[in-house]
Amino acid sequence: MKIKKSGIVLILLLLFAVVTPLIGSLQAVHAQLPIPPGVPRGDVLIVHNDHGTYPDPTNFNWLVPGVFHAAAGGSGYNQLCAGILYYLNTTNSEIISWLAAGLPEYSPDYKTVKIRVVKGAYWNDGTPFTADDVVFTINYLLEAPGGIGSVIKRLVSRAYKVDDYTLVVELKIPNPRFHYIFTAIIYQPPIKILPKHQWEGKDPLKFKAFPPVCIGPYNLKAYDPGGNWFLWERYEDWWATKLYGIKPSPKYVLYIHYGTEEAYALAMVKHELDAKKTFLPEYLEIVLKGNPYVGGWRAKPPLAWPFDARIKGLAFNVLRYPYNITEVRRALVHLINFTEVWLAFKGPEGSLPIPSPLPVVRTPAAEKVYYIPLKEELLKLGLDPNPPKVIRDYLKELGYDPDIVWYKYDPEEAERLLKKVGFYRGSDGKWYLPNGTKWVINILAPGAYEAEPQRMAFIVADQWRRFGIEVNVLVVESGVFYSSWSKGTFEIGAFWPGGIGPLLDYGALPYAANTQWNSRYFNPDAPSVGWAAYNFTGKYGSKKDLDEILNELEATPPTETDKIYSQARKALLIWAEQQPWIGFFPAPFYTVNDRYCWEGWPSYPDNYYMDPVYWWAQMLFIVLKLRPTGRCPVKEAVVSPPSPTMPTSTPSPSPTPTPPLTPSPAATVTVTQTIEKTVPTTVLSTIMRTITTAIREIDWTPTIALAVVLFIVGLAVGRFTVRKR
Repeated sequence: MKIKKSGIVLILLLLFAVVTPLIGSLQAVHAQLPIPPGVPRGDVLIVHNDHGTYPDPTNFNWLVPGVFHAAAGGSGYNQLCAGILYYLNTTNSEIISWLAAGLPEYSPDYKTVKIRVVKGAYWNDGTPFTADDVVFTINYLLEAPGGIGSVIKRLVSRAYKVDDYTLVVELKIPNPRFHYIFTAIIYQPPIKILPKHQWEGKDPLKFKAFPPVCIGPYNLKAYDPGGNWFLWERYEDWWATKLYGIKPSPKYVLYIHYGTEEAYALAMVKHELDAKKTFLPEYLEIVLKGNPYVGGWRAKPPLAWPFDARIKGLAFNVLRYPYNITEVRRALVHLINFTEVWLAFKGPEGSLPIPSPLPVVRTPAAEKVYYIPLKEELLKLGLDPNPPKVIRDYLKELGYDPDIVWYKYDPEEAERLLKKVGFYRGSDGKWYLPNGTKWVINILAPGAYEAEPQRMAFIVADQWRRFGIEVNVLVVESGVFYSSWSKGTFEIGAFWPGGIGPLLDYGALPYAANTQWNSRYFNPDAPSVGWAAYNFTGKYGSKKDLDEILNELEATPPTETDKIYSQARKALLIWAEQQPWIGFFPAPFYTVNDRYCWEGWPSYPDNYYMDPVYWWAQMLFIVLKLRPTGRCPVKEAVVSPPSPTMPTSTPSPSPTPTPPLTPSPAATVTVTQTIEKTVPTTVLSTIMRTITTAIREIDWTPTIALAVVLFIVGLAVGRFTVRKR
């Protein structure tokens, strides 16, 4: 009998071991979302926090270079709270004058700029928004220590107020695009407007600006002390509701970091994530199979947004040995099998990347003005003369030149270049520096919050290892990653430093024009990849030549397109010869959205009012267009919000005055709320509740398995009880 009892006990222990994880899986079916009790799912818009974990979620000071702050897109600050004068609608290149009343007025020599601000706007604590805020922001940056406000310091002589709604900025050098500094073109503007009444008298190095004083339609309601989520609550007395009649539908917007790609995929399948920056292809497949309500850039496949404004790849720190040697960089480029990288991003619904061997997103327009005119010179610089058929066919189908793909995979040329500068292969098959030290490459890579460059890092590392170079991939959390990138404390980084904004009149240069290329704007406190300070000479020009080209581009009016494109092509050839970074392509961005609870998402071509950029400041205009579908219970969501009437402007070719596009101020606005009331500092870390949708498809597999296991346990116990009797 003892043996039989022991056997049954053993069976029960084994069954318990099986049951325990099943119970855990049942508990994990319901995601825990940090929203106040009683709030239905249909009142909450849930958005991907693409920056991952914030080291200090209470630091909303975006001024200090190299500090990973919360005043960014991952937290929702840029989209829902920040003070921004202008936005670029990247679908049509129109400028949206938001806190500005129309486009600025330039003097004929482009050295004086008059900016008018909208009348009737106010911060969410009731303080009027005026020209004082803009003038204060500029002068505050001019007087700030160190590298804070470096762009303003290099461009601006002074700024002064004309009246409550007009200011003048005097520039040190002509610049017909000065207002781009205040324009959200890609991700966010370089300069956001500071609320004077919050920042005046504060130390720019120490002040956290917490809680943030907002001028967008939401206020910060709660946050995770661990830095993974931020909850924003709709401000019911928002100025734009009075001026334009617009009111966002979601009562709350939650920006949340779920952790892994698997967790994000599961959340979207369960309707607990409404918008994500992008998925890796294999996880997108999980989402598509589990959620029939998913849409992307198109409502139906192919879903990927092909024109992300950044080309992703690997960047060299050109201020650090041995990556300050052009031959070393070019050798590493020739050791990359581009086809392997390209195929690693093939989507389950057919999307594929568009190869971009130049730091210019390869749109049809860029193809005509940059890629095709530079084709022959690029071939001389190592462009593959016989690209793979699979890529050629894909480009041909899209209407691109199929012979412009990427640089040739050529290990022999790589070896020649390395030996030319003293590198050698040892008897162990490994490569050594000229001083006899083994060559070890360390690639800084982001975590799951930026999965595409991380994948690129591992693929390239494996290819370089095949050649005999020792390579380490260092995957780090977001705080370390972004600080290292900004401060230049890396060797090679899996980044996205290359890409042209949607305005081709910027020349083929990165966002914020010259700031990453021109030595005039180099900030030693935030050297980044170092390209702006890197001294070189080459067949196509020197650093001095590049600076001269960039300076001329900066001073050229947008209307002189032929001159702009000609000068930009010269700059691009210099870049292609030097290869300061390896750009592959804008990764196909599966910027998918779940249309189960919310509708009104932008979709090409039928509802293409904005690109699907949930992590950019332009997400504001998507939030303003969303409305409930009726499939999720609502309580305070606006069911039928009015269509927003946005003030838009077309870039002016001349410095003639532009009339304001906003209405005159209404009656005096009475605001009864204060900062303390509208933006409570209480950390609601204990507010956790289970959120489920009104209709949910339940996976019964774990339940059935658990029932079977419990049935077997019952039989075993019953049989033991009978025998005991």
